[in-house]
Amino acid sequence: MNIEQARIYAAKVNREIAAEAFTADYYADHVTVEKRQEIKERNIKLAEEIERGEHDGNFTVAQRMHYFQTGECPALLP
Repeated sequence: MNIEQARIYAAKVNREIAAEAFTADYYADHVTVEKRQEIKERNIKLAEEIERGEHDGNFTVAQRMHYFQTGECPALLP
């Protein structure tokens, strides 16, 4: 497993959120089409940034990458 594969794994969540922006039923009724489009665009951008390594220092991203590489999920606090 290499770092590029780990980044792709870490970005998967954001790509899934983007893909579900218009089909998910967990959004409240007041979430507009424009807001869903914004959510989609923001998550695609974030996924691309994660895959380029721009968020390797972000704890959540690093934790997902570590899990992908080792199968272990380190706790935020001991």
